[in-house]
Amino acid sequence: MRVVESAAELSLLADEWELLQKDSAVTSVFATFDWLYLWWKTYHRGRPLRLLLARDGDALVGILPLYVDTVSMLRFPVRLLRFVGTGGDTSPDDLGPVLARGREREVAQALADATMRMPGWDVLKLTDMDPGCAFTTVMAATANNSWLGCLTGRSELIAHLALPATFDAWLQSLHRDRRYRVRNVRKKLNAAHPARFFVWQDAATLDQGVDRLIHLHRKRWEKLGQSHAFSTPEYVDFHRAVMHACMVRDRLRLYCLEMDGQIVAMSYFYKFRDTVYLMQSGFDPDYSDLKPGQVLLGYVVESAIGEGHKVLDFLRGDHRYKDELATGERETVYLTAFRASPGALVYNARKRLLPALKAEVLEAIERLRPAPPKAERP
Repeated sequence: MRVVESAAELSLLADEWELLQKDSAVTSVFATFDWLYLWWKTYHRGRPLRLLLARDGDALVGILPLYVDTVSMLRFPVRLLRFVGTGGDTSPDDLGPVLARGREREVAQALADATMRMPGWDVLKLTDMDPGCAFTTVMAATANNSWLGCLTGRSELIAHLALPATFDAWLQSLHRDRRYRVRNVRKKLNAAHPARFFVWQDAATLDQGVDRLIHLHRKRWEKLGQSHAFSTPEYVDFHRAVMHACMVRDRLRLYCLEMDGQIVAMSYFYKFRDTVYLMQSGFDPDYSDLKPGQVLLGYVVESAIGEGHKVLDFLRGDHRYKDELATGERETVYLTAFRASPGALVYNARKRLLPALKAEVLEAIERLRPAPPKAERP
């Protein structure tokens, strides 16, 4: 077991990382080398990298990407040990280690033990973990057994759509009103304008596609007077780099709907194993009466089924269309563990004790408040 502490050393792990993850039983696109390495390059901000590597001889059998994030609480520095990928302005799901198939619990235990021994942190703050990963339960048990205070619970509830073998089968699975809307919005749009659905394939012009996606996403949300995702240079640069890296590995699906030679709706998906994951989308609100976003989503489902994918994962976020289309839900979980350190005491006071005390004070004030006078009968 050893700790990688520099971006230069991290950059050398790409081939080994990909080889280990290719055979890993429980993993995600957010645990790939490209996603995490590019996140670290964009968002590290000088914070210490603490990436654990587990080897058996020369064989890499486990990777746990962590870093130390020092925050100020009650004017006191608190050192949080977190997953690489959390703490920026992008929100990944299904974080956690990459474990060798068939040795999950053994390697997870070794990584958990090494995490507990690692110096330089006060609070272990792990979020958005897959509950099906062996590390999730092993880490919780290890933290409890070492007399650390430990909290666990749900991070996010995520909707997903199970994809049948054919598009017609999917349509037939819908309620008749929803099935009519899927067919009717496509028919109406195609009758109004010459329309074309396609998936961006040209790596040389991908930046043009990224620029169009950003424009459509911003235009849609600014029209509603709401904030949007592509609001910082870091977010734009990171996702541009990730999309290029994913295209090289055939993990990008940039779905496009074109009308009269102009792209009016786009959806940015990752493809990983038998699942496509919705990251971001946008459409031109000038065409909102034709519902280009809904039309594109129908084409996305049809294309994903045509490629043989089994699941369309909507990732985090609450939207009406997810509730209408989803056939199931899954959850990610968090784990927070505390060391016997001043920083952990301050974190507990700020995050748990002070809010509880505030609630008790407000409740006491409410009890002392005089009751309103009863209305007299006429």
